[in-house]
Amino acid sequence: MRILAQYAYKQYETRSDLNALGVSIRCYRIAMGATEDDHPEKVDIINDLGVVLHTRFECAGERQNLEEAIFLRQLANALTPDDSPDKASRLSNLAVSIFSRFQREGRAEDLEEAIGLWTHAIELVPDSHVHKHGLLNNLGSSHQTRFEQLGKLEDLENLESAIALHARAVDLTPDGHPDKPLRLNCSGNSHTIRFERLGDLEDIGRAIKLLTHAAELTPDGRPNKPGRLNNLANSLVRRYERTRDLKDLEKAIAHQSRAVGLTPDGHPSKPTLLNNLGNMLHTKFKQSGSLDDLDQAITHHINAVSLAPEGHFGKPTRLHNLGHSLLKRFNEAGNVPDLEEAIRCSTCSVELLPKNHADRASMLRLLGLLFDTRLRSSHAQADDATRAMDAFLEAMQHQNSHPLVRLRACVQYTILLSEFPHLFNATPPRLTLLDGYKYALGLVPRCIWLGNNVRGRYASEELPVIGVMVNSAVTAAISAGQYCLALEWLETGRAVVWSQILQLKTPLDDLRRLHPQLADGLYRVSQALQHAASSPSNLLPSSPGAHKAQPSLEGQAQSSHIYALEYEKLITRIRELGGFKDFLLPKTLSQLAGACASGPVIVLNIHNARCDALVLSQPDHITHIPLPEFSRTHAVKLHKDLWSILAARNLRGRFRDSEWYDDDNRGQDMPGNGVRNDPMFRVLGDLWNFVVKPILDVVTTLPTVTSTTGLLHITWCPTGPLAFLPLHAAGIYRAGRSVETIMDFAISSYTPTLEALLKPHVQTSSTGDYPRGLVVSQPATPGQNRIPQTTTEAGIVVSLTGLSTDTLHDSDGTVDAVLDGMETHNWVHLACHGLQDKADPINSSFALYDGKLTLSTLMSKHLPNADLAVLSACQTATGDAKLSEEAVHLAAGMLNVGFKSVIGTMWSISDRSGPIVMAKFYEVLMEQVRAGAELQPAYALHEAMKALRAELGVNKFMEWIPFIHFGL
Repeated sequence: MRILAQYAYKQYETRSDLNALGVSIRCYRIAMGATEDDHPEKVDIINDLGVVLHTRFECAGERQNLEEAIFLRQLANALTPDDSPDKASRLSNLAVSIFSRFQREGRAEDLEEAIGLWTHAIELVPDSHVHKHGLLNNLGSSHQTRFEQLGKLEDLENLESAIALHARAVDLTPDGHPDKPLRLNCSGNSHTIRFERLGDLEDIGRAIKLLTHAAELTPDGRPNKPGRLNNLANSLVRRYERTRDLKDLEKAIAHQSRAVGLTPDGHPSKPTLLNNLGNMLHTKFKQSGSLDDLDQAITHHINAVSLAPEGHFGKPTRLHNLGHSLLKRFNEAGNVPDLEEAIRCSTCSVELLPKNHADRASMLRLLGLLFDTRLRSSHAQADDATRAMDAFLEAMQHQNSHPLVRLRACVQYTILLSEFPHLFNATPPRLTLLDGYKYALGLVPRCIWLGNNVRGRYASEELPVIGVMVNSAVTAAISAGQYCLALEWLETGRAVVWSQILQLKTPLDDLRRLHPQLADGLYRVSQALQHAASSPSNLLPSSPGAHKAQPSLEGQAQSSHIYALEYEKLITRIRELGGFKDFLLPKTLSQLAGACASGPVIVLNIHNARCDALVLSQPDHITHIPLPEFSRTHAVKLHKDLWSILAARNLRGRFRDSEWYDDDNRGQDMPGNGVRNDPMFRVLGDLWNFVVKPILDVVTTLPTVTSTTGLLHITWCPTGPLAFLPLHAAGIYRAGRSVETIMDFAISSYTPTLEALLKPHVQTSSTGDYPRGLVVSQPATPGQNRIPQTTTEAGIVVSLTGLSTDTLHDSDGTVDAVLDGMETHNWVHLACHGLQDKADPINSSFALYDGKLTLSTLMSKHLPNADLAVLSACQTATGDAKLSEEAVHLAAGMLNVGFKSVIGTMWSISDRSGPIVMAKFYEVLMEQVRAGAELQPAYALHEAMKALRAELGVNKFMEWIPFIHFGL
């Protein structure tokens, strides 16, 4: 009878014949009943019946079959001694069934038991054992699931363990082994999951490579082929969502369609494959806008839901995806039954999903969006606002879910509360509007995680979401009259990645004096994380052989994650100590008050609802200046106009005189040549009329710190589109002259954050000794346009600054030489090409003789004795329009490396402008040095810009405006 049972099971495996599976179960039951307890085959029959019952559960999803399989497998294990050659496989079989129960019911104890069983099984067999790689693979999958289902960032070690175990399983499985595709598949999946959590493109590239190999090794007739194609398609979609390369999406849909076609209708995997194909077509709809793609997606989702048995653990996800697609179709076509059915599906998905499941926040957020959508329609129901609010609140507070999903739920919560406050008068929400924003800001460090490399942090989808959210939070605080809170929030949410980098460089003197071991541990981990930030995993391959370092890159990625977890644990321990409860927490206004020591700091918040200036002019006072005639829409328009002007002039690199300006074109209507209808007139005029002048009218009446020059020194901290507009040149201009401009009243500086202004002021010598300076000139950088005037410029700087200045001219100006020079000189002057990389901002660089000095390299430096950096290069303060709050440019990089004062450029500069500006700049600066006065680089640049305007004409805007000052 046992032989007949085995034959029937084989029929099921080859034909997916459920009737044969039923026959196998009946035969095994008869065999078990007919076999004496002391018969040597009794344990084998018990074990085999457990196997086929588990298979029946996988097909039908019936809990009874799973419970009986677990009971039989527990019995088989109890009857099998530890020294039996079958012990390890039976431990693994029991682990598989208990793991399945965890997937169905979400009980943490089941997952822990499964992990313990697989760990025990691995301990019983040597590496040479035929099943060792399979056991490692299963244990890796269980660790991966523990991270997925229960994990927070603190549990990332589980995913790292999974990746390491899967990699070891792949290595132990010989080529040609029938399980090699399975091992490759599992290893690829673990990399996909880490990419979903941390966003490193290295991971998804590795995943696609492994999964492609797994699919290629699996013949079309094998039952695992559809699953392998499904996983490959999923990884391609994930990369498409990041890179927007349509080839990835098209390949994904092709692979997934093939997987569906290879799977018979009664197969238990069919619902999953249909569900995923529906998701991919939904994604395609978002790109194509074709309702046909969306209709097909919904059809596949409906089939996936209908084919899934009741109680199947995948049912909640399929209902959620159907609800999502129905909501999208309602938004497109306005079909009310779609919205009602979406609410029903989403409600059911939330009810079926275990409370601690990692996807719960995502499902709750969709449910909230559905009630919110109905609230805004003509079919609103009385409790829609409350139900939406409750769903968003539970989603944002769900600790096991992805922090970005929680952050987005926070945003929806605050939007609902701000737009419909009257609906909650009778029953106030559990969190007020400001409380909601406070909760959201607390999630920011979790969204932009220190364990990711810097490139991954800047490229993540989280940063733009955070930028919008912070501006909304500040707007709410201003509307409530909470100006101090608004300023603190703006500081917390701006330049997030820079703040993380600077945090790693924080002096630990107080901590080391009281707790030397903790200080040493934190210093060690911080150094490791700083190294990871500028490691090769942050750099694009520079040669065909660069990809050979892939194994070390994988090790670096895992190490940085582990170091980040250790760093967070150390910070938590330190904050538990007496006197250190605020250690490395965002600064309060009282801690930021010193930012206004040299003059008022004006923080500009730009939002759709309102635009405002917050002026910090005294340590304990903030002045609020509303800007009612200005709007975010207006700011965006001015930004677009400016970039149109720059594009028309092709201002992307430093130019020679002949390239920059053609005397034969003086009378033509070209941007920047001084004719009356120059669009720059309107850009600068609007900035003056609607932003700068209203602020100056108030600021000039405040008690402020003025310089010895008699002009007010203002430091601008703009947000949104204003971060890319020349506030320092705002004014009313006519052909050939300026009528009323900011330069008549104030000297302007810029800062990415208030904290950047808390450094000691730039020092001068009381004895009249010149500072130690380094001048770098690159008149003929290989691969770049020649800029011969940099030699003239360097000569001017050396002659004015004296014998204490060293030079690196032409071929001497290598990357290593310049970096070494920054370590030993407190003034640095770079006359070279500057390159802003739009596709990869941290790859922006100074072009030096033997290569590029990139922003990512600068991030690893810390120069506490540096004073002044003059970047006489193009686009050193251009930044990335998608990351307006992050100041991802070379000038900010130099500021955060340690320089107190930085001269940069907003766009390309002409070769002739540099010498004129620098001659006047250093002339004024050295007068301050000789007088032993406090150095004022902002005033020196102000005078240099006036000199350039006098030389070229005030309406040569594109030549004199780009020079700006950052810092002190």
